[in-house]
Amino acid sequence: MADFNSHIITNAGRNLLARALAGEGKVLFTKAAFGDQKHSGNLREVTELKNKKLDLNVMNIRNDNGTAVLTVQISNENVEQSFQTEEFGVYAKIEGDITEILYSYTTAVSADTFPNNRLGKTYESIQDIYMAISSDIEAEIYVRDGVIYLTRDIANQVYTETGLTAVGTLKGRNNLEADKQYLADNGHWYKNIGGNRTWEATSGTPDEQLIPITWKYLYESLNNKENQLIQNLNGILGQNNGEFPVEQAVAGNIYYFPRNQKYYYCLKSQTSRVSVPNADFEELSIYQNRKKLENFIKVKNNKIFTIGNICIETINCTPNTVGVRTVNVESDFKNIFFISLTGYITEGQTAEHLMRQVVHDYYSKIVATKQVKLYASGNQSLELTIVGTI
Repeated sequence: MADFNSHIITNAGRNLLARALAGEGKVLFTKAAFGDQKHSGNLREVTELKNKKLDLNVMNIRNDNGTAVLTVQISNENVEQSFQTEEFGVYAKIEGDITEILYSYTTAVSADTFPNNRLGKTYESIQDIYMAISSDIEAEIYVRDGVIYLTRDIANQVYTETGLTAVGTLKGRNNLEADKQYLADNGHWYKNIGGNRTWEATSGTPDEQLIPITWKYLYESLNNKENQLIQNLNGILGQNNGEFPVEQAVAGNIYYFPRNQKYYYCLKSQTSRVSVPNADFEELSIYQNRKKLENFIKVKNNKIFTIGNICIETINCTPNTVGVRTVNVESDFKNIFFISLTGYITEGQTAEHLMRQVVHDYYSKIVATKQVKLYASGNQSLELTIVGTI
């Protein structure tokens, strides 16, 4: 990497900052670039590299204690001819603008040769460009030396999609923002779960409210949450007889299947190893719902029908003799709110006594005695229907 002079904010760059400070929009840094020639004279008036050779992608931008930090990737993958790195520029625009402008420009103190790709991608570097911008639109930009090989902390921050804003180092700041990530002294990034809070500027060591952004931590956290969930479910169910695979499942036992995080009721005992739930296992939620429905609606002897605690009992009888007769009730009614007595006659019969079917007892007495007294007309068929709660 060549040694460069201090960067100069171009007049176009100063105008861009003025627009941003006037509230026209955010400054977007779009790319950086190398060239193999260089301008002389008043560099603030430069509007483009003298001879651009290589565009550099801006991979990330973050705010580090008020300093904008651009991370750019430098690679010779698409460089067909070697060149001297004589000039370097950063491009930007206001959000919504169609065209970008040359924001800053610098020339090399001593140029370096940038290799071609004849032997493949032999050069790759990550560069951080720091831009400290003050309210009077003055700025200083410098390039920190990059690395030929990608370090783990840069890879973690640049290449890993976390959905969190990377703010910068822990050390040197007095406040932490909620749900932002910070770089600790150990080289790892941490998410602040403690909300907006103050921080000891001399410390670069994470506390218990800064959690590591790693797959290992995520895996351990998920395992802990799953174990806690299992414990909670076990408490609700009242039993847990193990988890799949099961060596010898016992009918009536409940087994947990980690793959889909569901419980299964064993319908039939198994004499061999069962790796996954088969037809002899029923998902517990379905089993419970089915049992509830079975208990909710029942039909007994084709004459007693229950829906929950509502009972409908139908009694068919033929008294054989005229007069008041007693009929036994099978259900244990607590309350009765409807009774129907129907007498059946042969078509064409009109005798007056065949039309007289009467219940003699009141509802509370029927509940207490489980008997119904009614008037019957000889061998006439009768149907008594009682509706109530049990």
